[in-house]
Parts: sequence; C-alpha cells; structure tokens
Amino acid sequence: MDRPEKRRHMRVSAQYNISCREVGSTVSKCYDGCTMNVSPGGLYFETSAETFERGSLLKVELAIPPTAGLLEFGGKIAGFAKVLRTENIGSAARSTDLAPGSYGVALQFCRPLKLCV
Repeated sequence: MDRPEKRRHMRVSAQYNISCREVGSTVSKCYDGCTMNVSPGGLYFETSAETFERGSLLKVELAIPPTAGLLEFGGKIAGFAKVLRTENIGSAARSTDLAPGSYGVALQFCRPLKLCV
C-alpha cells in the first residue's frame, strides 16, 4: 500500500562522497560515507561509522564531481545538518564500497548548503 509522502522536498537518488564531523566535539575526527539520496532539505548517506546520535549537529561536506557546462572542475558544497535518525543496515548496504556493519544516517540541513570555492 502506498503511503503519502511526508517530506517537504523531493529526494533525488545521487551518490556523492561525504565527509562530516560533529560540531563541538573534542575529537576532531572526520567520518566518510556515500550519499544515497539528496534534497534541498537533507540527505541520506551510508557510512561504516556508528558514532552518530540523533539530534547531533554535524559539519557536512559533499564532493561534487566535474560536470560539463555546470561545474567544470568539480567542487565541494558544505554546511551544517542535524542527525534525524541512524539505522544499522549491516550487509544490506547498497554502496559497494562499504563493508558489512554499515549504517544509514538521515540528515536535515540547518540552512542551504553553500559552494566552497
């Protein structure tokens, strides 16, 4: 049975490398992953790190590959996002780069991401 869509923004399936770190943490470790879908309001990514907690504030950076006629040399977009949920997706990880024991993380952007020049 189809459920009505509750999201304000339509999600687009897109795979970008993502790195993030927790804001205010005494540990300045960056965590990497790969997005599964992205929208103007948030994104969902897969990672091997299980350290993300609901409500945490993250500094997020997405690597955008070069695109002819749009972003010729590639680039990065960055901003802040709040962790909405995490889930252990284990061996069901859809990204081939991640080993079993992977986690899915849903983020909501605090404000629109900005292009880093």
